[in-house]
Amino acid sequence: MKSRSRSRSRRTRSSRSFIAGVVALLALGAAAAAAAAPAVYRIEPEFTYAEFAVSHIGLSRQRGHFGRTQGTIVLDPERYSGSIDFVVDATSVDTGWNMRDEFLRSEAMFDTAHYPVIRFRSTQLVFDRQRLIGVAGDLTLRNVTRPVALKVERLECGKEPDSGRDGCGASVGTSIKRSDFGMNYALTLIGDDIDLSFEVTAFRVPSQGEAGRP
Repeated sequence: MKSRSRSRSRRTRSSRSFIAGVVALLALGAAAAAAAAPAVYRIEPEFTYAEFAVSHIGLSRQRGHFGRTQGTIVLDPERYSGSIDFVVDATSVDTGWNMRDEFLRSEAMFDTAHYPVIRFRSTQLVFDRQRLIGVAGDLTLRNVTRPVALKVERLECGKEPDSGRDGCGASVGTSIKRSDFGMNYALTLIGDDIDLSFEVTAFRVPSQGEAGRP
C-alpha cells in the first residue's frame, strides 16, 4: 500500500512539474513575442506641426503651416523596418493672412476643393544601427504622387511625465518642387523650391495584452 501511495505521489509531483514547465515556457514565449513586436505609435495632432517656407519675389522667405494632421508610425528598430502614414489637411493652411490663405486653397495652388488632403506613405525606413535617420516614401499632392526622401534630424523617445504614456518626438525635413505636383502658378514670383519641416509627436498604442492591464 505504501509503495503504491509513494508511486502515485511521485506521478502527481511529476505531472505538476511538467505543467509548471509548460506554463513557464508559454509565458516566456509570450514575453519574447511581445518584446519582438513592432511598436505602433499614433500621431498626436495637438503637438504635431507641418510647416513650409518658400521664396517670394527673390527677396523674402514666406512661411506657413497646416493646422490639422494625423497618422500612424510603426517602428521595429531590431529589424530595421517600420512604416509611416502621415496625412495633412490641406484646407487647414495658415500663413497669418486670410486673403493669402484663400489663394493657397484655390485651384491655382493646393486646389483643396478637389484635393483636400496631402499624404505621405513610407516605402523604406533608414536606420543607423537602431536609430532612425531617414525615411523614403511617396508624397501625394493634388492627386500627383512623387518619391520624396525625408531626413530625421532629431528623434527622442521616453515617457510623458503626466500620463506615463510612451511617446516619441521627431524633427523631420525635406524639400520639394511645387511644379512637380502641378503647382505652376507664378513660378517667376513665388519660388519653385518648397522647404518642408515637421515637428512630430506620437504616442505608443498599447497592445491588446497591455490594454487589459490595470
